[in-house]
Amino acid sequence: MKTNTSTEITDAKSRELTEPGEKHQPYGFIIPAGILIGLGVGMLVDYVVSGFLVGLGIGFLGSGLLPLVRKPLESEYTQPGSTDVTMLFIGAFLLFLGISIVYAPAVLWPYAIAGFLVLLGIWFLIRGFFQIK
Repeated sequence: MKTNTSTEITDAKSRELTEPGEKHQPYGFIIPAGILIGLGVGMLVDYVVSGFLVGLGIGFLGSGLLPLVRKPLESEYTQPGSTDVTMLFIGAFLLFLGISIVYAPAVLWPYAIAGFLVLLGIWFLIRGFFQIK
């Protein structure tokens, strides 16, 4: 009967975690951090809802862009084009929405929402055509 030592188990676990294409660091902490920072700044300037939306948008943008700017591990293989575009779109829209609540007049809202929906529909079409094989 063979017993495993703790170093063998640790080495086996580290080999499991370093498979190509596997994410090593989750970036889920960026979105709540953005929300809290946005809420805090929004409370300071008396625009809590706008601060929340801007912070949430920046959190989504940060979690979508951080894998691009961080240095990959030696054993990690990064696939080109693996950026989560959906998170970037959601983040940009929330950032635009939060800023627009403060600065944009109410007359612009129907056009902004309609424009966003048209762009979203075009993005779904493009994404659908590129996934067809």
